[in-house]
Amino acid sequence: MADQDLQASSSHLFSIIARSDITALKHTLSIEGVDIEARDATGWTALHLAISTASAEICRCLIDHGAHVDSWTRQGEATVHIAARRGEVDILRIIMESLPSNQGAVQDGPNTDPKADAGSDREQAVHVNSLTRKHKMSPVYIAVALAHVETAEILLNNYNADGNVYAGQLDIRQGLRSVHILEAALQHPRDICRSLVKMLLQHGASIFNTSTRTVAKSVLQLAIVRNQDVMDIFVEHDSQNFIHTITKVIWRESTRCDTPLTWTIKCSSEDAAFKLLSYGAPPQLTFDTSLDAEVDFARPGKSALENVQEYFWQPILAAAENEMPRLVMELLDRGADPNSSLTTEEAWYMNEHRDCRSVLDIVKAKLIELRNWHKEDEQINYDNRTPEETKQLAAKESAVTRLIRGYEEAEVRLVTLGAKVTDGANVPQESIAVPLRPQKRIQLGVSHSEGINTQIASTLDADIRDVSFTKLKTIDEGHSALFAACKKNDLRVVKALTLGAWGVDSKFPPIAISEVSGYSKGPYLIAVKSRNYDLARTIVHIATVQYIDFAAAKTDSGHLDVEVCGLLADDAHSIESVKSISKQVKSPTTSKTIVLDSNAYLFGEEEKDMEMLEFAIDAESCFAVEQSDINRHARHVWDLVERGGWPNGFEAYIRATGAPFKHMVVYDKLRAKIQLDKPYQVSPLLHAARFGNLNMVRFFLDKERAIEAYKDFAAHHEFDIRYGSIERSQKQFLDAVQKWITHQADLVLHCAVTSRNMDLVTFLVSTHPEFLEVKSIDGWTPLLVAAMVGRIEALQILLDAGSHPLATDPLERNMLHLLLVSPGMGTGLSDPNALSSFLRSMDNVILRKLLEHRCVENPGGLTPLARWILLRPEPNVVFQTVLELSSAAVFETLDGQGCTPLHIVTRSSMENLIYPIIEKSPDILFFEDTNKKTPLDVATEKQLHGLLEGFVSTYARSGKWPTPSPLLHWPLFAFDTSYNGPTYTRDPYKTWEICQGMVNSIKSEQVPRKLSTKYELDEVTQLWKNKKTQKQPKGDQHDVISLVIYKPGNRYW
Repeated sequence: MADQDLQASSSHLFSIIARSDITALKHTLSIEGVDIEARDATGWTALHLAISTASAEICRCLIDHGAHVDSWTRQGEATVHIAARRGEVDILRIIMESLPSNQGAVQDGPNTDPKADAGSDREQAVHVNSLTRKHKMSPVYIAVALAHVETAEILLNNYNADGNVYAGQLDIRQGLRSVHILEAALQHPRDICRSLVKMLLQHGASIFNTSTRTVAKSVLQLAIVRNQDVMDIFVEHDSQNFIHTITKVIWRESTRCDTPLTWTIKCSSEDAAFKLLSYGAPPQLTFDTSLDAEVDFARPGKSALENVQEYFWQPILAAAENEMPRLVMELLDRGADPNSSLTTEEAWYMNEHRDCRSVLDIVKAKLIELRNWHKEDEQINYDNRTPEETKQLAAKESAVTRLIRGYEEAEVRLVTLGAKVTDGANVPQESIAVPLRPQKRIQLGVSHSEGINTQIASTLDADIRDVSFTKLKTIDEGHSALFAACKKNDLRVVKALTLGAWGVDSKFPPIAISEVSGYSKGPYLIAVKSRNYDLARTIVHIATVQYIDFAAAKTDSGHLDVEVCGLLADDAHSIESVKSISKQVKSPTTSKTIVLDSNAYLFGEEEKDMEMLEFAIDAESCFAVEQSDINRHARHVWDLVERGGWPNGFEAYIRATGAPFKHMVVYDKLRAKIQLDKPYQVSPLLHAARFGNLNMVRFFLDKERAIEAYKDFAAHHEFDIRYGSIERSQKQFLDAVQKWITHQADLVLHCAVTSRNMDLVTFLVSTHPEFLEVKSIDGWTPLLVAAMVGRIEALQILLDAGSHPLATDPLERNMLHLLLVSPGMGTGLSDPNALSSFLRSMDNVILRKLLEHRCVENPGGLTPLARWILLRPEPNVVFQTVLELSSAAVFETLDGQGCTPLHIVTRSSMENLIYPIIEKSPDILFFEDTNKKTPLDVATEKQLHGLLEGFVSTYARSGKWPTPSPLLHWPLFAFDTSYNGPTYTRDPYKTWEICQGMVNSIKSEQVPRKLSTKYELDEVTQLWKNKKTQKQPKGDQHDVISLVIYKPGNRYW
């Protein structure tokens, strides 16, 4: 009981400090038994909290009542570190002045033993240079990294802080590095950067370590990138070390050897290179003992100087290769050797021009490359450019022209100074470039019937006047006459052209039917489309005799051959003459192939002509059935289910074939019954709904009609009785049909909403309202499925029809959870404007419940907004709408990890989402998570640690296209006037900068820190315990809904 009272008393004390209530604090501290050194769940004392969030008066009051100033947190931070991070000068002074007198100045060194007990707060001395336990940061480093200029100045001037320190430790496994304090200062905007760099240089910071004779390369490189901002400050306040660095320091990393000047050139910082030359950087480096050489790996038996000399490029060579002809001229003016050259080993590491050795070689090679470029080569596979692209192309052309002019001037100067081309150098020759022609556009979306009609249009428009086949002069005239005869139903002309010689003096042999037939074309198809069915049969007979080799025909097929010849024989063509046709024509194609390739049944379905369709099906059934025919029947039936608009035609087709069930039919007997292939095992009703085929959905909803068609098929084919009676075999077949057609029929509305046919959805909800609340095997109603696939119009139809808007799935996700983030499709919102309008049109009460509802998906307790933020959405119109419509509870709710949405955003450095969220709910910046950290704390930590992890702020990045890419390889957008270098999607510095700016604008003293409570901690613990992970869908290939969501590109496999 006493422990509970003590804990309650401590919580009350922390709450008072968070409110900065000095009166209540003094009253509480006056009560006997209050433990001022009590720690919260994260190991902070009341003083730690006060330094972080309260006023200077609160801190003074706590210290006056005995709070330990030299206490450490369990995270390894002392009071001075928290004060430096806060950046409040008054608080910092109170802390520093309250430290014991022997700890306020520079000590021999802090206790940095990582095994020291974090709870024993007074075992480590606290002083101005104390280092944090984890990342080894001193107070002044923290102040500099967080741009607290006044705080850093006080630490340096008043308390003698060390201004030449490093933070962090190199740890390759964790991706960490050691960072000089100057590097932290160089991350900030220009004015702050200049103030901090100047201050640090005045207090002993330097770019060059005189004891180890090494340079802080990262600092040097940042100073060069920032050129105009800080280089003059280094020259003024660290002149000796800076000048020594740019004139006498050389280093080697792997096969790259550089001085500050050559490194600047290779980074394409031409202006900075000119400035280094003006400060005394040597235009031609002379290797002697005065150089300070640093190597990462030295070859045995060689000195450091010999190692760096082995791979060093003189500045003029680097300038020529990195497309800086102006700098080449400047180097020549300053005394660079025009005949500087590379060794074979040095040239080997060039990306291009490996055969070049001298400066003139490189200049000539560059000129040839640039002159061979033409703007027509910059194609984007379409003719019309946007205005922006036109401007970008003009800018690139202008840049290339300037570069050519500069290289031409450099070439003249080099030749004048006696530069030579290397003998035997394989320099590429200038050639006439052939502009690339844009690709022709491919017309998409042409329907099958349109393609067929296009192919045979000329055939159907053939001249059908009376033709004398004895007067035809060319093969083409004969073909046209044959087509016209097929359309006119002129049997005499067809026989004359295909069963005997024709033309003037009978000089042309019979026309092979196979020669003029093919995919969706030919005499047979023309006859069928003209409804000349008898003629079409005759054409099949002709094709048969043109293919049969009568001399090699076997006896058992001879009667059939004679019968076909007899059907074709007449007064003009005897049976023997018909038989002789195959020798003259030698057709390589069977009549069956000609009939099947014609696709005559497609035209019957397109014209909705039952007579034509039945004839086409009957013509195909005259031939022996092969496995390929069975597969073709199944595919066609499935195509009709997907896109067919004529249920009567579908009915006729399955009466004839029994597809997609794979039956082997031999002489009208079902010799074998094979199961449905996997692609066809899903119910045809669901498949038709999935493709939005309203006509076929109507057909299959009347299941008896479809079953009757299969009964008719079974009645006209004798079943094999080897495995039972005929009746039993038929019953087994019809049972399979029944099960197939009715399987999961109550999911038809689920499938309909995945299609884009809203007429189908409207039809189903009006005729079958019982489907509205049906759940799939994965627990999804049609409303949830519509949300997952982003069908906004379908959602509105379902809600208007009475679908329950608060329905959830097994993970307790409602329609907004699934609408913003689909389990299988991510955050791809196809129409943000439509979704935004839909959300605004919803009932406010229902919408609020949806937005505040929390699901149990890992990590648990996620609102729709919190779940969406985990996937880093774009701050588009939908995001703005969700923020606008959300109540304060949405932003203050903790998930299973104990985080608010803003904690998630700052932890992942989603800088583009921070401002909209803070603007909606500024107070959330000061809400603690279960780790006792506010979003501002998280952003600050990310900024402090970001530099150790290699992140660089926007201010310290080059605004050009990344080097060392040649100008010709730059994309067009890199020449846009607004281009400012590569973008980074996660920027810890920008995240912290936005948060800090918002804090400064709303004056954090007026907004109390919201401490996490025991109730919230218990709730988060329960949420974490109850969390569930999204598992594989319960459905298999038979469950169309699961596959639509999780494998939308697959067709039921």
